[in-house]
Amino acid sequence: MFSECWKIPIGILKVLLIAFVLLFCACSENNTAGTSEEAEGVIAITDKDLAGVVQKGPFVTGSSIVLKETSAAGNFKPTGREYFATTRSDSGDFVIDGLNLESQYVRLTATGYYKRETTGENSLCQISLNALSDISNRNQININIFTHLEYYRTLALIKNGMSFEQAKKQARQELMKTFYYDDLAEDSENLDINNNGEADKALKKISTFMDYIAFGEEYGLVHWHVSDHKAYFTQYDEEPVKYCEEVQDFFDNVVEILAGDDYKRFDSQELHYVIKGWFLED
Repeated sequence: MFSECWKIPIGILKVLLIAFVLLFCACSENNTAGTSEEAEGVIAITDKDLAGVVQKGPFVTGSSIVLKETSAAGNFKPTGREYFATTRSDSGDFVIDGLNLESQYVRLTATGYYKRETTGENSLCQISLNALSDISNRNQININIFTHLEYYRTLALIKNGMSFEQAKKQARQELMKTFYYDDLAEDSENLDINNNGEADKALKKISTFMDYIAFGEEYGLVHWHVSDHKAYFTQYDEEPVKYCEEVQDFFDNVVEILAGDDYKRFDSQELHYVIKGWFLED
């Protein structure tokens, strides 16, 4: 099914993925303090309905979605006010009705099982995916692996003085470059793995890659120790359902390193070989 590069052991694939992400970029800490220009541009949201889909693969029926209001001060900090929804079908679709918010900038988190891209079966672990969006001119927001990978990077760039729009654009461009894509100039919240646009196809391919690395044929789940920025891997003989915390840690800590100042640099021909095998070769 895959080219010869897939004979590389799954543990090495995981290390290479972490290494490649470490090359992505360095930025500041996750807590945010938006710019004065951002605060001036904050507008209230009144009686808005919001719809969308949650996809790693599609999240199954009953998965939870939490929308967090952020402060009118424009600092992107949650106010504590939250709205809740659940996915209505195995396609991952959801609706949140009657939003009344003091800012158009919202944080969302979706948690649930998903249909795996690599096998078509439901995942054995629940995962959580995040999104950050300006909903002033939108009534639909999709939550996916792109919104998740951009999430902390966008917040960190805002903390460093960028506007929301500039930060989102740069985070997207860096993410696309990581996986050998040109900037696809499409907001991540608009993408759907079932659509045929170039950006949608990129989302599906990267989602599939992340699923393969997270679970893999050998269930080699990742252990990432932030304290010393070293990745440790253990091959488990049992089903990975007992190790769901490690699966979520894999997704979250890959994201975390995108927003960290302390990172390692790697120069590996093997690394480029693996990534190119997924994203440059047929």
